[in-house]
Amino acid sequence: MKNIISALKVLPFENKICQLPIDDSKINKPRKVIGYCFSDVTPEQKENPRLIAHSKSAFSLINVELDVKNDENIQILAGNLVPTLARPVAHCYCGYQFGNWAGQLGDGRAITLGDVNGYELQLKGSGLTPFSRFADGKAVIRSSVREYLCSEFMFHLSIPTTRAASLVITDSKAERDIFYDGHPIQENCAVVLRIAETFLRFGSFEVEIDLNPKNSIIPQLWAYCKKYYFGDKENPFQEIVNRTAKLVAYWQCYGFCHGVLNTDNMSIIGLTIDYGPFGFMDYFNKNHICNNSDKEGRYSYANQPQVCLWNLNRLSEALEGVIPKDQSKQIIQDSYWIQYKKWYYHIMLRKFGLIDQDQMEFTKSQCILVDSFFDILHQSCTNFTKVFQILQQIEIPHQNYIDEEVELNQQDVKIIEQLVQISAPREVYLQMRKPKIAKQQIDQLIQYAASSRQLLHMFGVDENWLQQQIQLYKEYDKLQVISEQERQKIISLLWTDWVMQYKSETNQANRIQIMEQMNPKYTITNTVLQTVIQEVETNQNFDLLQKVQSVIENPFVKHAEVDDLFNQICNNEICVSCSS
Repeated sequence: MKNIISALKVLPFENKICQLPIDDSKINKPRKVIGYCFSDVTPEQKENPRLIAHSKSAFSLINVELDVKNDENIQILAGNLVPTLARPVAHCYCGYQFGNWAGQLGDGRAITLGDVNGYELQLKGSGLTPFSRFADGKAVIRSSVREYLCSEFMFHLSIPTTRAASLVITDSKAERDIFYDGHPIQENCAVVLRIAETFLRFGSFEVEIDLNPKNSIIPQLWAYCKKYYFGDKENPFQEIVNRTAKLVAYWQCYGFCHGVLNTDNMSIIGLTIDYGPFGFMDYFNKNHICNNSDKEGRYSYANQPQVCLWNLNRLSEALEGVIPKDQSKQIIQDSYWIQYKKWYYHIMLRKFGLIDQDQMEFTKSQCILVDSFFDILHQSCTNFTKVFQILQQIEIPHQNYIDEEVELNQQDVKIIEQLVQISAPREVYLQMRKPKIAKQQIDQLIQYAASSRQLLHMFGVDENWLQQQIQLYKEYDKLQVISEQERQKIISLLWTDWVMQYKSETNQANRIQIMEQMNPKYTITNTVLQTVIQEVETNQNFDLLQKVQSVIENPFVKHAEVDDLFNQICNNEICVSCSS
């Protein structure tokens, strides 16, 4: 029988990470740390902490039924008190950021308290560490609300993720230049308690890329991971590849953009980790860039699978001391895309209600159905949440055989009309499809390419990227001359063909039940999140936060009281960057 705890002070921390090298100097200021996985740190004090939200299901992972009236609990969740058996540490890691080597990074504002019941507890926004670099170790309400809600939403979508157990706001202040325009303001700080089996990431193994010390900590760290996270797996690296491929397949199928897929933001056990400028797409755009700092679109929605592959190759190089590089590279080459496509088509066909949970092999026509669906979504900029709700309305005869001729009925015609109606309005559509790089800049780069490729490379410009930008402008120029009536006619014809294909593929008796289990009725877009943030920040009103949390904890059922909030037209003026 589980020993349920209500007071966090007496949590039975096991602290297995103490088996790894820890710098015990306790110097809470930015500095270089060499030869250690962690550094002992002390969380900073916060003024007047208030617990405004917590996740019962996340706390259940550590057998806690939180007493929300216990002031000691709130002080611990703010970082003002440390549980008796905890050992607060910050993790040292390095990484590639936007494709470039960045050297030492580490937990700049996250402090791990230890592990309980197989899960690590980490306070994000808890103060300076040796890895804070040029920052202050604090988190503000904006980024904290976003991480809290998205972590829990991802969990309830069954997408692998770190968890967010609590959200505490305080009267402590942090200076932030929200729009990077030289006008910083003072914002209230917040702290999120994150929970995961481990917060180790690809960058954990990159700490010695440019140091090459004689006494490497990588073998010890790799042995630790094998023991605790891959103990029953014959080939741990193969498991890392498989989990990474599965994770990004889930992202693509649910319209999630991470925004900062640097190697230091990739979980070693295949979790979504480090929620920053993420975004769920409202209207679909395969070239969507959710991070305003990502000017070239390296981490766009369409690029995520390829970027994760790139990151796996960097991990392979970092692990060369424990796994021969040719062996790990071969594993990546042989299995990554196979695993990705397997999960991608499996999840999408489940979202269409066409296959059972255990089916992992698909026909060519089923795969074409998925591919053509995304082509239409991109051409029409269709609402990515509502489209699946409408598809559920398609009526399929009780006995439908794939080789039978399919005809559209009056209900199908109405459904196609609805599908056309949920495409983005013209002004939104054109704004979404407009390339992010100025036309004048592209023309200048084309001139450089014509005169000398070396000149192009001097500016750090990839030729394939330039060709992509040229193609985007060609597509955009065509879109501008098409009238709205013509556009809707084209979209209608595309959906007509697709619905006929869909009906011909459908012979699943429990199609509707499967679709209801796979497709959320609500998605927390940036528009929804910003509305919640404004209520918390400006009005100190937490009712909307609580309502949205109740929705994300059960997003597959109707919550009529929040329909107006979730049905808002996407606000494309909301920009998020690495600091959210």
